[in-house]
Amino acid sequence: MKFVKVNLILLFVFVSATVSAKKNTEAEKRADVITQWMTEKLDLSDEQISKVKELNLECEKEIDRLTTEKAGFPCMQAVRDSLLQKENDFSDVLTATQLASYKKRKCELKEKLKRMFKRL
Repeated sequence: MKFVKVNLILLFVFVSATVSAKKNTEAEKRADVITQWMTEKLDLSDEQISKVKELNLECEKEIDRLTTEKAGFPCMQAVRDSLLQKENDFSDVLTATQLASYKKRKCELKEKLKRMFKRL
């Protein structure tokens, strides 16, 4: 009986670790996609790429945390605040021209996504 309990505990720990690793992987994938998009659209330097990737990953992990802890409107507000903070942090990394281009392209992408979802 003790053997079964130990195995169940180990199984639970393994499953929990796997789920946690999967969420980190999803956040990393999203951060990579965003960083790649920014690299292509904004002509980032190697130094900027590493800093932007770090900011994107930090924000995506925060969004994962927020969406598991909160729900509904408070969650949406917290995610919005996190994204606004990331954009503010970009001002320390990007040039003024790059930042303006980022904001413009982000709005264009947002409108494009809205149109796509209206068709569905």
